[in-house]
Amino acid sequence: MSLMDVYGLLLVSVQVWGVLWGFLSLGFIVGGLVVARKGLGENPLRMLFLTNIVMWAICIFFTIQSSIVLLTVGLFVWLCLIPVVEAAEQTILQKVVPPERQGRVFGFAQSVEQSASPITAFIIGPIAELIFIPFMTTGAGVDLLGAWFGTGTDRGIALLFTMAGLVGFMVTVLAMRSRAYRVLAENYQTQEVGRYPFITNKTSQTTWAE
Repeated sequence: MSLMDVYGLLLVSVQVWGVLWGFLSLGFIVGGLVVARKGLGENPLRMLFLTNIVMWAICIFFTIQSSIVLLTVGLFVWLCLIPVVEAAEQTILQKVVPPERQGRVFGFAQSVEQSASPITAFIIGPIAELIFIPFMTTGAGVDLLGAWFGTGTDRGIALLFTMAGLVGFMVTVLAMRSRAYRVLAENYQTQEVGRYPFITNKTSQTTWAE
């Protein structure tokens, strides 16, 4: 969030950037309509992680070249996926957290999420200015990557997006293979079967006939 305006304004004028975001904001509406109509599928937890994988992949590639078209497409898909993530998160929390504890859990989750934005914005600016931008303007990145990635201030910020995407992608994949993910998935399925006894899973083998 803190670097997107800087990067976009290095590619287009302020007027074009403003009009572009007026169009991109439709992504929230499109994503919300799809979720409202199609739902999240039988496994919202898996949907949450797969959506995050797609979003990190977009973060890797939408600045791979200095192209406003590539950036626009990536941002639009990204914004379309945000309602999916939010809906999946709320569905999972409401299902696995007991009602008497939901207030504390939701409050803690919101406090962490809200505090992360200013902290990361404060940190990422100096990282971009002191490391990535010099690396792609006068540093070794000009010779290592400049031939195909490009050079300059915008390419330094673009490299930061790409690296962040790679880190996020790997962390998400590792999280899906973790014990915490398996425990959460089992808890969610247990709650689902307890609420709808006609659903069958490998753990309970409960059926409607039974």
